[in-house]
Amino acid sequence: MISIKIPNVNKRLKNAIGFCLLCVLSIPATGCHSTKRTLAPGEENQGWAMVKVDKNDKPSWAIYTRKIVGTDFLEYKIEGGIKSSPKVCVAAFKQDLQNQAADPKSKKFPTYQITNESKDCLLTYVIHKEPFPLKDTEMSVRYTFFNDEDGSAGVRWKEAWNECDVQPSKKLNRIETFRGSWKFSPTSNNSCQAATSVQFDPKKMPLWLVEPMVFKFLKGGLEDLGKTTAKKMSNNLTYDKK
Repeated sequence: MISIKIPNVNKRLKNAIGFCLLCVLSIPATGCHSTKRTLAPGEENQGWAMVKVDKNDKPSWAIYTRKIVGTDFLEYKIEGGIKSSPKVCVAAFKQDLQNQAADPKSKKFPTYQITNESKDCLLTYVIHKEPFPLKDTEMSVRYTFFNDEDGSAGVRWKEAWNECDVQPSKKLNRIETFRGSWKFSPTSNNSCQAATSVQFDPKKMPLWLVEPMVFKFLKGGLEDLGKTTAKKMSNNLTYDKK
């Protein structure tokens, strides 16, 4: 998930390195109190500024950024259309989490556990495989699903180590901060406008290194969800009947 050229490694290894670097950006510096403020996607901060847009004649996506006031965090989001309803998109996202947890042979996630599940929430503990010589990363994340009166739906996620009994290990790199969201707003013809955002502390890494990685991550997420929902609809396996 990174656009920096890494010689003599295959695509899967590049993606793993990109994921690891994105997670490293999310780890707050020791003693830096400003990064420990609880953030909520959509809270009032500085306005969004567009930083990249699809170059097609009819742009299908645009990426924006803003600084989270009072913290060292940056927030990036991508907006684009998906030819599925908000309900289908949220259900597809949740199903993907459940599929990951149900796959004991996953090479990407040696451990993927849903430790608590309700109608509106999922609590997960995950170990992500990283390329040698990097340590594997571990995350504890709570996903909260929501529906708005205007027909919009989505999910927010946030680190949840306070709800996790797993003790830190020297063999793993613990991702202390992992935050973001998806929101799907209904449009016409059973479609929606999707927006996904991520929040992190870039520390001392320059934006020319950070942004290509974040852009790749956001575009990949939007494209993958669009393909997943389209495939489900083409197979007549929609989630609206659930």
